[in-house]
Amino acid sequence: MPEERPTRWWATTGFRITLLHLALTLLGTLLLAGIGFWASSRFAVQQIQAEIERDAGVLLNAGRLGGPTSIALSIEARIAADRSGTQYFLLSGPDGGRIAGNLAAAPRSPGWATMGLDAATDDSVLLALGTPLPAGHFLLVGRDLAPVRELEARLLGAAGWVGGAALLLALAGGLVIGRSVVRRAAQMERALAEVEQGRLATRLAARPGGDEFDRLARRVNATLDRLADTMAALRQVTDDIAHDLRTPLTRLRQRLESLEGKEAEAAVAECDRILEIFAALLRIAQIESGARRSAFAGVDLTAVMETVAELYASAAAERGQRLETDLAPGVAMQGDRELLAQMLANLVENAIRHGREGGRVQLALRPGPEITVTDDGPGIPDADKPLVFRRFHRLDAARSSQGAGLGLALVAAVAELHGLAVALEDASATSPPGLRVRLRG
Repeated sequence: MPEERPTRWWATTGFRITLLHLALTLLGTLLLAGIGFWASSRFAVQQIQAEIERDAGVLLNAGRLGGPTSIALSIEARIAADRSGTQYFLLSGPDGGRIAGNLAAAPRSPGWATMGLDAATDDSVLLALGTPLPAGHFLLVGRDLAPVRELEARLLGAAGWVGGAALLLALAGGLVIGRSVVRRAAQMERALAEVEQGRLATRLAARPGGDEFDRLARRVNATLDRLADTMAALRQVTDDIAHDLRTPLTRLRQRLESLEGKEAEAAVAECDRILEIFAALLRIAQIESGARRSAFAGVDLTAVMETVAELYASAAAERGQRLETDLAPGVAMQGDRELLAQMLANLVENAIRHGREGGRVQLALRPGPEITVTDDGPGIPDADKPLVFRRFHRLDAARSSQGAGLGLALVAAVAELHGLAVALEDASATSPPGLRVRLRG
């Protein structure tokens, strides 16, 4: 199986949850801050309007009692008592001239208006209420909106601090939530990876009740239970067939041995081949069941490969091939020595059988461990590389040779049992390309 590329952090569910949590918190904070800003500013303006209406009512009452003269006296008294410097008044006559007040001029339109001061250096904005008076007089009462602008500035500053704190809290909360999701997903991924490696007894952790991850874990566990039962039943059927057929075939072989002639010898040889196939099937089934994993121990892989190379040196020499070794010393791993030796023997035998006559077969070992077996034969087409590990699968060029297509199936089973990834590669860019089998722990 090809090695998966590591997931980039910005493509993880945890990062997306953090980003979504951050965006929603920012949106909520902006919405609440906007509503608070509008409500506070509106309330401050309404308070100023109420003060203006109150002052205008007092001045109008004074006018009813003593006319414009009383209004002018009241205005001057209020200006003198104003320590905030935010109150503005103007009483103008029928000709528009100022009678009293601290405004030089103002529009004579009745009702509410917003206006600026006449002073060129003063950018203050006034909220004013104009009221027409008898005999063509006009009264204007206003307040500087500077306190409102100051309140708005403070609100914006506070919103900045609150928004920053909200962003930090949202980021922290999103990271906590995202990390929890990533941790649960990683636990499930590790468990399923163990199942993928052949440990079918592995199950996902699921809390009673729990959330959607726990419900998903229980569903996956139920699926794995069903899969394990199916695999066990299938393996049992295979074992039963192999056992039941091996006995009559052995008896048939014994009877054929009592006969004479070339046809009897050929029949005996064919029985031997069938018995070897059944033995290989039983061995593969036993390996895939994981029963041999309990007997794992430390294995000197360098010594095992040296032994295999010595055993097959003469077979390579018969085809005029050189069996070369490049083995790092002292490479060890946990495993079943017998199965590892059988796996390596199958690979070397394949390389010798399908390599070029007079060519060379290379057997290399590096820490990791990393094992490579290379030949200079015709190689395997890319389309057929994923298929050669199937049972009984044989390439067209190999159908005329001996074998049943179980050698590489056994290699795949042993490699999976030991956690070794198997890859088939072209040994060179020339033609024929040759084949390199790479096993990496």
